[in-house]
Amino acid sequence: MIRILVALLCYLVAGAFAAQTAGTQGPGTMKTLVVYYSLTGKTDVVAQALAKELGADVRRVEDAAKPSGAWWFMISGSISAMRGVASEIKPIDTGFQDYDRVFVGSPVWAGSPSTPINAFIAKADFTGKKMSERIQKKGGKIVGSFALSSKKATNEDLAAKTREMAQRFR
Repeated sequence: MIRILVALLCYLVAGAFAAQTAGTQGPGTMKTLVVYYSLTGKTDVVAQALAKELGADVRRVEDAAKPSGAWWFMISGSISAMRGVASEIKPIDTGFQDYDRVFVGSPVWAGSPSTPINAFIAKADFTGKKMSERIQKKGGKIVGSFALSSKKATNEDLAAKTREMAQRFR
């Protein structure tokens, strides 16, 4: 049975020797970015809570065209996600040179990152950063991750769990 949009996935992406820098996060902290895609709003809740907790900048990946027919989109999107297909997204800054670490958040579609996140990863410049499996093809490796199930979870539950998880990355 295919599970669609039942979990949230965030990958921590960080420089090999991430230096402590000043920036929007204040002196002595790592400059952090949260990049995410959200179809139903659940990943948005997690991304915003994580960004707030870590004092991070935020970039939202958006579909080039609004998905039509929610159920059909979720079924076809899940099949495409399993195959690693990238969907068309609006232009977004894909450079991370100013950041010590980057979190990439995506709904999980049939056990895989969403097609808009696949598109973002394909376009992103991850030079000098560590990544997860899909990003390894571009020379990186994972340094940490967390997943949350959105099934029966309220937005408040997701935000609280995200704040708790964020403590691991301070």
